[in-house]
Amino acid sequence: MAKALTSAVRGSEKTVDFSDQARGVCVQETVKSIEESSHGEDEDSPFPEVRASVSNVDDPDMPCLTLRIWLVGITPCLILSSANMFFYLRYPAPYWSGPVSVILAWLGGKLLEKILPISTWTVAGYEFSLNPGPFNIKEHTLMYLLGGLTLEGNVAPYAMGATIVWEKKYHQGSSTGLTFNFLIVLSTQILGFGLVGLCDHLLVWPASAIWPTELAMCATLNALHAGDDAYSNHKGPREITFFATVVVAAGVWAFFPGYIFTALSYFSFFCWIFPKNVIVNQLFGGISGLGMNILTLDWTQISMGPPPLITPFWSQLHSFGAFILFYWIVVPILYYRNVWNSAHLPIFGGMAYDRWAQPYDVTRVLDLETLKFNSTAYEEYSPVYLPISFAMTYLLAFAMPPATLVYTVLVYWPKIWGFIQRKAPNDEPDDIHAKLMRKYSTIPWWWYGAVFIVSLALSIGSTKVQPELELPLLAIVLAILVAAIWIIPVCYVMAISGQTPAVNLIAQIIPGALWQERPLVNMVFKSYVVQGLSIGIVFVRAAKLGHYMKIPARYRFMVQAIGIVLTTFIQLCIQSLIFAGVQDICQPNQSARLICAHNQVFYSASVIWGLIGPRRQFGKGGVYYGEIYALIAGAMFPLLIWWWCQLQPKSSLRKFNFAVALAGCTYAPPATGINYSSSFCVGLISQWYLRTRKPFWWATYNFILSGALDSGTAVGITICFLILQLPKSGNVVLKWWGNTVWQSSEKSRSMLCFLDIADPVAQTALSLGCQWCCVPSDRSKCRILMVYFLPDLYIAYFAFGFWS
Repeated sequence: MAKALTSAVRGSEKTVDFSDQARGVCVQETVKSIEESSHGEDEDSPFPEVRASVSNVDDPDMPCLTLRIWLVGITPCLILSSANMFFYLRYPAPYWSGPVSVILAWLGGKLLEKILPISTWTVAGYEFSLNPGPFNIKEHTLMYLLGGLTLEGNVAPYAMGATIVWEKKYHQGSSTGLTFNFLIVLSTQILGFGLVGLCDHLLVWPASAIWPTELAMCATLNALHAGDDAYSNHKGPREITFFATVVVAAGVWAFFPGYIFTALSYFSFFCWIFPKNVIVNQLFGGISGLGMNILTLDWTQISMGPPPLITPFWSQLHSFGAFILFYWIVVPILYYRNVWNSAHLPIFGGMAYDRWAQPYDVTRVLDLETLKFNSTAYEEYSPVYLPISFAMTYLLAFAMPPATLVYTVLVYWPKIWGFIQRKAPNDEPDDIHAKLMRKYSTIPWWWYGAVFIVSLALSIGSTKVQPELELPLLAIVLAILVAAIWIIPVCYVMAISGQTPAVNLIAQIIPGALWQERPLVNMVFKSYVVQGLSIGIVFVRAAKLGHYMKIPARYRFMVQAIGIVLTTFIQLCIQSLIFAGVQDICQPNQSARLICAHNQVFYSASVIWGLIGPRRQFGKGGVYYGEIYALIAGAMFPLLIWWWCQLQPKSSLRKFNFAVALAGCTYAPPATGINYSSSFCVGLISQWYLRTRKPFWWATYNFILSGALDSGTAVGITICFLILQLPKSGNVVLKWWGNTVWQSSEKSRSMLCFLDIADPVAQTALSLGCQWCCVPSDRSKCRILMVYFLPDLYIAYFAFGFWS
């Protein structure tokens, strides 16, 4: 990758190669760059990404904590959290988050700027004004932190899914109680808030922790306030015009792949040409195939993972390269060799199946009277089988937590140890943003400690208010400990790469092994770990955003604390009202489509990991026994790479980050190859071509473009849903070729399945070494199970398959 941009793109002459520094191998170069840039007339960040989107000046007298931020910030918080709670229970439904709240806050702030009186009042010696002047960028940032960023952790609190599943699936007709729900949901939410204290000085103040995901929001806020603020560092209304144009265009375009021409979203032209060919649809299908296309014209598909316009190119190269290796090369080999008995299942998907390739019926392994696991029925019925791509995701998910932990310790341990000893790090001096933030009071460590203690107290209280649930206190304490251990490694990888390592599997294996056949314990344990980490990541991101926008840290803390409590309370109230007023809630045929689709996935996971347990799946004798060794491999690979680089300092392996490569792969499923390839193509154009060949355009518009595309698409999808999908329960559809061609392919068929035994293709397959078994539902048909991966079978299938 080319060296970072020089002073031609605003900032210091000396910069660092971020692709190297992000791996922790150029700290000395970063120090030198900061020291040299501090002597310049216009001191700025050593990173071109930051210079292009973040201002290097500040106005400490700019009003921040004004009446406007409470009036405007709380309103989107109420609206978005209530809407998301309703949409969480409904399917299909959109998801409202940051971009929508930013636009609502801007409109509300501008409105109050015009209508509030410009007067001052004095109360108890304190002078204040309802309208202290023009609506400014710091107010806007605090509104976003209050009403938008909190909702990006999850559509609804993760623990809410556990309580809904327990009430509606395991104990129908009974309730866990509002007190229990409030305690467990709020404790999991503020746990993440308390964990921010572990990351503040490690991952917010250093210049090298750039947090790519926050740069687009910085650019968006700067664009909306270009020309309004003296310190915005933008030339004038060009950015506003560009931003508004892209928002409108993206909003209008969202109607095409979302409603008018849905094939644009799944642009699998090979499948359109050969809609009946199974192998073509397995390899190129965009839904339950491997998606070996490079094109989709739907921004929601392109940006399904990390945003491609702002994620560093080296990070995208890691994730896309790993995806090609594991999913486009290894997965087909495993599939056509029938490894793990997978060849009779779809090649791609996220469902669990039984031995007959039917969706796994969890009721057949339950005692319907006690809702306890029935081991005899399980032996008579079937183990759980997964599509080979889903099994690969589990394999990588086993390796990811130890890989992330070991990598962080190897690269970042000196800073972590210095923080434990409460010593100020001296290996990286303050950049311009840290120097500007020194003017404001920092957050005392005991503030975060107090939040953590409150979370622990609420957690203990949740085990006492409903003793009949038999929640062991040890499980909750252990879950909090797991979240605290992984918060720094996960945030560190995300801070340098924009990729979020998933540790969900650890949150399911530990309770599944220690508390067998207890699904509620498994769900609660997972809620504390996953929700604690996701909210922790969101709040560390908020801290970095406040750092970039020069928001006083204590104001940010206050706004976020109020926002998290308010959001939790509102969503719990909305859920209680809906459950009290809708008798058939979460039923498949519910008239308003409040079918709780999100909770079905939670329920299936609770059965697999909580009832059946990981020992039956991944233990000795289990279908996926070999995958458990990925835990060891995940810990060993970073150690071996580090050891080799110590012996060979000039080795190219110094540029390889195993943890980032794994983190980029676990979006699949549901993400397919189309999502990865399209995102990589956009990243290639933005982060390589434009950055190196068109640096001025890239520095001026790239990050604004990312924020505008996200904002416009979110608004367009919302309008499309409210106008065309919400009325008549989504039955307002356009029936034409562009909306049906992608649905007519054999996207859900497995290899040579459902072929008649007299069919030439089936006879050829049998003659080449395949075996078959009859499908109970249709004894006149047969399901062919691939046993060996034979090139001759490919030739035979393509010879006969086009007309079959």
